[in-house]
Amino acid sequence: MRKEDVKTEEDVVQYLSDWSKFERAVYVATYKIPYGKVCTYQRIAKKIGRPKAMRAVANTLHNNPLYPIVPCWRVIKSDGGFGGEEKAAASRRKHVESEGVLTRNGKVVIRDDVLF
Repeated sequence: MRKEDVKTEEDVVQYLSDWSKFERAVYVATYKIPYGKVCTYQRIAKKIGRPKAMRAVANTLHNNPLYPIVPCWRVIKSDGGFGGEEKAAASRRKHVESEGVLTRNGKVVIRDDVLF
C-alpha cells in the first residue's frame, strides 16, 4: 500500500502492519483527532490503555511515517506547549492556529471545546 492510498483508520493499520502494536495504536488515536482540536500526549496514552507512556507516545509521533495523513501537529504537551526543537514546535503551533485553535504565549489555550 502506498502512503497516498491511506484514507481510513483500517488503512492506517494496514500501512503500519510491520510496526509494533503500540505504534499502530498511537497513530490510529492521532489519526482520529479532528480538524480544529488538539489532544495531549497523556490523553493519547490513556486512550490506548498505556496511561504512563506519554514519552513513548511523543517519541513515536516524532517518526510519523504518515504525515500529513496522521495529524501529529495536533498533539501537544499537557501544559498546552509544543515539544521538541523550537523550529518544529513553532511550525506545529502555526499549523493548529491555522485550524482555529487559540494560542497564547506560544501555547494552546486549553479548553474543553478544543480538547479531543
